[in-house]
Amino acid sequence: MSPQDVSSFLCAQLRSIKPTLPEVVPTQAHYRNDLCVDSLDLVELVARIEQRFGFPIVDADLSTFVNLDATTEFILNRIRA
Repeated sequence: MSPQDVSSFLCAQLRSIKPTLPEVVPTQAHYRNDLCVDSLDLVELVARIEQRFGFPIVDADLSTFVNLDATTEFILNRIRA
């Protein structure tokens, strides 16, 4: 799976969770500060990631979920592990 595949999945899920997001979400945009993604939105995103990719995400890992790039990198590292 390519980084673009993962990023596209994440963008689609974020827009589904928060329909007010722009069509193209900047990959460096901070979830909370720039996109107004709150903690409940993030919990929903994590649940969708876990379901799609088949691995659990522990609370300690959530601090790395700050933007699309960081989340994509996290997922790819878990897939490759």
